[in-house]
Amino acid sequence: MIVTADIRQTLRTEARWEAEVLLRWWADKAPDAVNGGFHGEIDAAGEPVVDAPKSIILNTRLMWFFSAMAHCLGSDEARGLADRAYVWLRDHFVDRDHGGVYWLLDAKGQVTDAKKQGYAQAFAVYALSEYHGATGDVGALALARQLQREIEDRFWDPQYRGYVEALSAYWSPIDDPRLSDKDAASPKTMNTHLHLLEAYANLHRVAPDEASGHALRRALTIFADRFADDGRHLKLFFGMDWEDHTQAVSYGHDIEAAWLMWEGAEVLGDKALLARIRTLTIGLSRATLDEGFNGRGGLSYERGFEGHLDPDGEWWGQAEGLVGFVNAWQMTGDEDFLDAAGRLWRYLKDQYGAASGGEWTWYGADAGRPPVYAAGMWKCPYHNGRAMIELDKRLKAS
Repeated sequence: MIVTADIRQTLRTEARWEAEVLLRWWADKAPDAVNGGFHGEIDAAGEPVVDAPKSIILNTRLMWFFSAMAHCLGSDEARGLADRAYVWLRDHFVDRDHGGVYWLLDAKGQVTDAKKQGYAQAFAVYALSEYHGATGDVGALALARQLQREIEDRFWDPQYRGYVEALSAYWSPIDDPRLSDKDAASPKTMNTHLHLLEAYANLHRVAPDEASGHALRRALTIFADRFADDGRHLKLFFGMDWEDHTQAVSYGHDIEAAWLMWEGAEVLGDKALLARIRTLTIGLSRATLDEGFNGRGGLSYERGFEGHLDPDGEWWGQAEGLVGFVNAWQMTGDEDFLDAAGRLWRYLKDQYGAASGGEWTWYGADAGRPPVYAAGMWKCPYHNGRAMIELDKRLKAS
């Protein structure tokens, strides 16, 4: 095992440098000089797909990253890119007639899919609150609070509790609530609840008030009650009445939820809830450490209940593992967690192109899978950029 002090120093030093590398890559590649905003897709060779649609997920995650980097580095360039993302969100993605944010625009900014996905509303709150924290912009804060009220009014299920997955442009139920083809067509999902929790924690951190505190408590409690209650693995998909539709373990989500739950509990500051979430966080982190590694140094993607293991983890799960294991080490002092973070970082450098001067690849080189786009709806600097920011912050303080 590598000495703890060496792992800490390596992670801290290289994370700060890597955050700046990622900022440079996205600053160079992402802006759309013709249509405004940001390209909806950049292919595996690093070339923009000029007619690709523009998604709310990519725009808000870019807005979050540039805002966080403006705060982290004091970078005027990052601030300008955060401003660019905010203006595009405000002027193109916000539904002025019915509220909420649209799911998809064409390359020129015209609405092509107006549905209201709960996941998307959450990322808008997350990005707007980070932008407000970095800039003090009162309009962004007002919009974040408006969207949170709409989520609570529209997506909360008063009969069975929890948040529904998606609604139409006019806030009515829809037949297919899925985020993507990979998801089960379930009306309540762990993923949407997790990112609502994350967004609410960020809003309450930067601009706490009674409403943000109430919403954060509700989101954190329902997440602990329904999705993380066994303290080892998350349940992923449910029916409206909480019939469990889960069929697999997702190791990346387990470790991501572990640290985000703890962050939410710390922001809220309730001692009883902190004690409960501490147990769940450590349990999820330990199970991921014990079961999730693929034998090559990285986290597996998932394990089906029938026993099938997909060992080829995606870049985002490895990034979340970095933060989750460092968080568990900070909470417990158990050096096995820090050692796991060190292993993941070496694996990312060896397999995913981390610390090579550019954006990371979707899969590791040994997976032997076809290249996937470098940027798009589901590929952005949110997971890896955030991991670098978190490591720099946490290891500086520890």
